[in-house]
Amino acid sequence: MGVLTHIAYKVADCDNGDDEIVIATTRPETLLGDVAVAVHPDDPRYTKYHGKRLRCPFRDDTIPVITDATLVDMNFGTGVVKITPAHDPNDFETGQRHNLPQLTVIDLNGNINCPGPFYGMHRFDCRNEIVKKLEEM
Repeated sequence: MGVLTHIAYKVADCDNGDDEIVIATTRPETLLGDVAVAVHPDDPRYTKYHGKRLRCPFRDDTIPVITDATLVDMNFGTGVVKITPAHDPNDFETGQRHNLPQLTVIDLNGNINCPGPFYGMHRFDCRNEIVKKLEEM
């Protein structure tokens, strides 16, 4: 198990722009391929976010907040899981259950292949760079 990095996803349809959901992940470089964020349907901390959309850090789009009792452990990390179906088998299964798309952002050589400032970086270098940029935000 690696080090958990906390990442804030801003709520897109929030009046004041300050509301956010924080996830904890050991693979921050895969946030480039996130297609959803999952919360447990019975977790009262996140009920108000069911069906909302979040802004993706380093991307120009939004992703949905979904509920999933199979994947999400309310007592681990922040109780929120980012979903990257192309780069994690558990996320892949969740994506299948919820009919989510797959964004492949790491090629077979371990390099970032999506457009933007991280393009061409090895995933471990990208991980370090993303953590650094998140700390600056």
